[in-house]
Amino acid sequence: MPKVKITDKSGKKITEFEGNSKDSLGTQAQENGCPISMPCMAGACGGCIAKIKQGKECLDPEALGPAHFPVEDDEVLACICGIKKDTSKDSEIEIEVDNV
Repeated sequence: MPKVKITDKSGKKITEFEGNSKDSLGTQAQENGCPISMPCMAGACGGCIAKIKQGKECLDPEALGPAHFPVEDDEVLACICGIKKDTSKDSEIEIEVDNV
């Protein structure tokens, strides 16, 4: 699976890990040391908005359920966004989070 890098708004790396297509980006981030906030876990509150910096084509914004909160084209809700199953292991994904 692809390499996932999570940064803060200043561009500082918070964590980096090999992603999987089973869990949400938010869950994987938490399991790898990034305390991303995910209050509702259902794509409804916007507390987990992440900006996509790289690898948008590798992501399924509604992999774990429908979004009930509007986001911009370059954003995802980390609690429901997942990595597409057919994503190459050589791919790289980078997201920026504010709410850590």
